[in-house]
Amino acid sequence: MNTALELAGVALAALLSENMVLVSSMGVGTDRKAFQDPRRALRLGTCLTLVMVLGGLCAWLLDHLVLGLLGWEHLRLLCFALLIPGLVASLRKFFRVCVPLLSQRWDDCLAAIPTNCAALGSALLITQRGYGLLTALVFTLCAGIGVTLAVASFASLQSEVDLDRCPRPFRGLPIQLITAGLMAMGLMGFYGLHLTHA
Repeated sequence: MNTALELAGVALAALLSENMVLVSSMGVGTDRKAFQDPRRALRLGTCLTLVMVLGGLCAWLLDHLVLGLLGWEHLRLLCFALLIPGLVASLRKFFRVCVPLLSQRWDDCLAAIPTNCAALGSALLITQRGYGLLTALVFTLCAGIGVTLAVASFASLQSEVDLDRCPRPFRGLPIQLITAGLMAMGLMGFYGLHLTHA
């Protein structure tokens, strides 16, 4: 049975000390526009959070009801690598049929998610750590929110950088890498943060 303090510790770790983008480098993906446009970053983050929570739920159920019972834990990576793209394809079809207006806005973001390692990484982490179902859902939700905050913050910072005042050798990719490094260093203070009983 999980206490509220343990769930809060998992949530804080997923948001801060184990941030999928800045600490684990899992949530970067291939959608480069999301790192430049804050609105697109929020859309991508929302889609990724949805996929991470649903993927975490499906992965937990698959691991406990099928793989664990049959002794096929060695097939986790293969099963989850097929599960996440299948889930994204199902979501795209669902939105296209049931909510076409939302599909027009989210389809390009959903299309970029199968190549984003955060969804697969979170599914693997919850099974490797042996989280219960509630803890797994809290972890994936907070990890998705952490990815959204990191990508949106990075995109907002990119729009604030004055490239005219930046030295010429640092313009473009170098200043972006420096910005990402400084953001990651800011989270290093939270590394190892866990809430425990007093």
